[in-house]
This record gives sequence, structure tokens and C-alpha cells, in this order.
Amino acid sequence: MAGLAVAAVSGCVSVEPGAVPSPRPGTAGPVQDVAPQVVQPPAREALEAVPGPSPSPARASSPAPPAPDAGPPRRSGPADAAPPAERADPPRQRTPRRPRAAPPVVAPAVPRLPGGADVCALGRGYGKWPAGSPQSRICSEAYGR
Repeated sequence: MAGLAVAAVSGCVSVEPGAVPSPRPGTAGPVQDVAPQVVQPPAREALEAVPGPSPSPARASSPAPPAPDAGPPRRSGPADAAPPAERADPPRQRTPRRPRAAPPVVAPAVPRLPGGADVCALGRGYGKWPAGSPQSRICSEAYGR
């Protein structure tokens, strides 16, 4: 009777063994095609659906860049003028300084409780440990008192 009460409380239900119903003919699932299927990822479709960039009004009025095979750009000014002087030394790049390491944080020492109370004394007092018991000896070895 107690087993029935435990089963009812825990939600267990017993089922009588019986014949397993056979599957109906014609209700079997469709046969799965095992050939690999190539699927186009949705990201590509989304990228193809985005229209190309339209020229903004400020860009539309600016001249088009020269064609890559147009050759070197032409300079305006007299043909016999001297080319501009090159810079002697490029400005030196400053390497960023690494921040100084912060001094290590030292945790403050745990203050001692007044009156000399310790864990082992609590075990002996409240736990009723005898003076030479294994509990008292292990506590003294672990905490040094």
C-alpha cells in the first residue's frame, strides 16, 4: 500500500504489457532523398536585392576620377619649372607608451577577534569535542591552535 502511495505522489504510472500496435499500411513517412542538396544562403539573396549606390548631389557635381590607363597626371604651370623639393626626413612616428603597471593590491590582514575565540574552541565548546579527540586534533593541526 505504501508503494502505491509513493507511486501516486511521484507521478509514476504503470502500464500493462500488451501487444504493440502494428503500423498501418500506407502511413509510412515519405522516403528521404539522401543526395546532397545545394542551397543558396539567404545572405547572398539579401545582398543581391540591395540596389547599387546612387550618386549623392555633392558627388554628382564633382568630376569623375581619371581612368586607370590615362597615364600620369599632367602638371599645370611652365614646362621648365623645377619640381617641388622633397622632404628631407619624414616626421618620426611616436610609439605609444605603455601605461605603468599599477602596484599590486594587497588585501588587508584579517583582524583577530578579541578574547582569543577560535574555531577549535567553538568546536570543543559547542560541538562537545573531548580534549584529545580526532576532531580536536585535526582542528588544531589545520588552524594551528
